[in-house]
Amino acid sequence: MREDALTSNSTTSQVPVGLLTCQHTPYLRQFNTTVLSCSKKPNKQKLYEVQLQDTILFPEGGGQPCDFGTINENIEVKNVQRVGTSHVHHTTAPIEEGIEARLEVDWKRRFDHMQQHSGQHLVSALFEQPEYGCDTLAWGMNATRCHVELSKAPTPEQVQEVEERLNLYIRRNYPVHVTFTEERPATLPKDYVGPNGVFRVIEIMEDLDVIASEQDPLNTNPSEKKRGLVRLDYNPCCGTHVKSLKDLQCIKLLHQEKIRGNNCRLFFVCGQRALDLLQESYQVTKDLAPVLSAPGGPETYVDTIVKNQKAARETVKQVKNLLKEIAAYQVRDWASELKEKNPIASQEDGKTTSAPYLVKYHRDDVDMDFLGVITALLKDNDLIQGQRIFILSAGDKKEGGPMIIVGQSDEAVKKIATEVTKLIDIKGGGKGRWQGKSKSWQGLDSAWAAAEALVHAE
Repeated sequence: MREDALTSNSTTSQVPVGLLTCQHTPYLRQFNTTVLSCSKKPNKQKLYEVQLQDTILFPEGGGQPCDFGTINENIEVKNVQRVGTSHVHHTTAPIEEGIEARLEVDWKRRFDHMQQHSGQHLVSALFEQPEYGCDTLAWGMNATRCHVELSKAPTPEQVQEVEERLNLYIRRNYPVHVTFTEERPATLPKDYVGPNGVFRVIEIMEDLDVIASEQDPLNTNPSEKKRGLVRLDYNPCCGTHVKSLKDLQCIKLLHQEKIRGNNCRLFFVCGQRALDLLQESYQVTKDLAPVLSAPGGPETYVDTIVKNQKAARETVKQVKNLLKEIAAYQVRDWASELKEKNPIASQEDGKTTSAPYLVKYHRDDVDMDFLGVITALLKDNDLIQGQRIFILSAGDKKEGGPMIIVGQSDEAVKKIATEVTKLIDIKGGGKGRWQGKSKSWQGLDSAWAAAEALVHAE
């Protein structure tokens, strides 16, 4: 917080974080309070830093993002931060100090955060039960998903069992209590001092009476019912929470990600996020039907994809075989051309020689594999002899692609490659066989002409 945000109205103190109205009355959507101070200039984010006496806008902390909202209807609050036990609102316009301010919270965002945060407490509480033994080491919330970092990865069977229990507890509608303790939790930030020496705790209790009623709906054995409560969750927390589990609506556990050591991240969504995810998934499956030519709906997708993949593999195999035939025909044509125009002569030392000769070849609809097949066929047919140089390239003219330059003389190949790279945006290397990849084939004709001139100048 900026120093110039700490001026005036020093006689009125702030309600500290831990006792804020947003924390003890999280369902309150509008609220009046007093402006204690406002920075004279905006900060680097072009926002003014405002201190209010109390607030219904939650300051970021405990893994929960801050609330958004408005002050006096037209001033937007873009950020709320905790500084020790103080709270600072970052606004789009300055506010006169000492006046009454009417706050309104972005309720959709707030309730979403309440659902996810309370859901996280319940998820962690269940995975920490002795039968699962997965301790929560951290948690996080973004705009679409939440996750808990667990000390070990639960099995698929355990995940399914926990999800069923989570939604059972939601149907049982256990209350979520806010209580306080004088014992400082070790997980709290070092700069946080509990107001009045106490610390806020969230508690969820399992009601044995509810369980007994489920097991004996007709109340035939009232004396045998187990009366009382069993603690599910008891953890320090500064966040905003639902008042009872029914407001979570539902919880869906998603995928896991392996991270350091044996730890894993387990992703989940609660409430409206689960419904949004269901709608998105449904829309995707609906849109996929015509793409996959699967009018039978999602039930036929797997079989359709398997068939399509098999057909695609067969098509790729056929294309490769056809390209091999094309490559063979091309090399055969070159063999005839070279026999007539660039014959090989034997020298007394047994080596072969020929006049300088350049073969240029480009095809838009092939790749490096095809060029590799041609190069292998050139070697198999003993066409890379004498002073012959082959420049082979492939790919769309605008997108570029691979190039191979091959010849019997390493020095000649290097000279040609150096000349080509001056005229084409391409990088590569190699000895005897130079290969590279271009970003486009602009300048290819000029490169061919320069290579032709260089070959015949030798």
